[in-house]
Amino acid sequence: MNQTVYKQKRIELAQHLPDKSIALIGSGQEVPQSLDENYPFNVNNNYYYLTGISEPDGILAIINREGKTSSTLFIRKLDPEREKWFGRRMRREEAKTISGIDMIYDTDYFLQWFDNQQGLTLYQDDSVPAHQILPVDDDFNSLVPFLSQMRMTKGTDAIHLLEKAIEITDKGIHAILTGIKPGMYEYQSQAVFEYTIADCGADRPSFPTIAASGSNGPILHYISNTKKMASGDLVMFDLGARYQGYCADISRTFPVNGQYTQEQRKIYQAVLTAQKKIIDQYQAGRQMQDIQQFSKNALWEEGIKTGLFKNDSVIDDYYYHGIGHSLGLDTHDLNENRNYTLLPGMVITCEPGLYIAERQLGIRIEDDILITGKGPVVLSKAIPKEIDEIERIMNLQN
Repeated sequence: MNQTVYKQKRIELAQHLPDKSIALIGSGQEVPQSLDENYPFNVNNNYYYLTGISEPDGILAIINREGKTSSTLFIRKLDPEREKWFGRRMRREEAKTISGIDMIYDTDYFLQWFDNQQGLTLYQDDSVPAHQILPVDDDFNSLVPFLSQMRMTKGTDAIHLLEKAIEITDKGIHAILTGIKPGMYEYQSQAVFEYTIADCGADRPSFPTIAASGSNGPILHYISNTKKMASGDLVMFDLGARYQGYCADISRTFPVNGQYTQEQRKIYQAVLTAQKKIIDQYQAGRQMQDIQQFSKNALWEEGIKTGLFKNDSVIDDYYYHGIGHSLGLDTHDLNENRNYTLLPGMVITCEPGLYIAERQLGIRIEDDILITGKGPVVLSKAIPKEIDEIERIMNLQN
């Protein structure tokens, strides 16, 4: 994205604030893991959303005063000695080129600068962990409602980056399909996926890869990935690539040996048929809560046809999660409200599933859907999910 996009986002945020207000958003700080090593640093996505910068120890200040908006950026002070050990730090001119902010100072100057900003109502980004909130004042208002509203709707640039993340994810999934075989461990399929997306230019995985085979399939957030995959088992993958900050989120369920059993085909087709019906509900103006209820009804109607449900069961026994969530810089993009109205420009996942623990079956099919005024657009439509196509790709290697 170019600096014009970040400038417009900062102006939009300022316009949400009352007159004589100041908003502070920190990039986050590195957290020590041991005496000489830090945990991997991931930038606060709200800071990145407004600046395009991903270095630690940054602070963005936006002031709305008498109808005028100003932005000031604070970045790490240059330290040639530390750069010998840990790499080059961003220079002010570079930060200006990326963010479009003219007023840039060292972070060491921030507290002195802030003390001179009098008569302003303070807003902070409190979506971060408590230890990452900027220690300037205990009395502040939250920026999260405004940032959540802004980030729910994506512009053309963000949608393009999401499409690229999905395209890279597709390549990783094809690598799994052509490489998986009985006797492999779940983590080996994970490694194939993560190597492939890195080779294709991904920043990193969107989230810890789930590769849940056999009895692990009904575990929604299983990430151990330590089981040996057996012939006759299904393996449910929930994974995605992150590209320039934006996340793909895809689920697919494959037969380890390349061939669905008759029982597996029944349940898989039930989920797939239900998913297609549910995607049709992703229309601008619809309430997400209504689509959630529709998903339960659709999965029950299709699932009951398989004859594999117990007589005294209800859909909540087999489907126990939400149908979708906003997708963007976070896999579960910033959103406090579970019941929202779908609007053009939103990207929402659609991920129905059926989980039958006594049969060691967990099947989920997840796609990423762009909401438009002309109906839903499946951004991940190229990723195989039809039974015949999956079996064809897997058995080309045999």
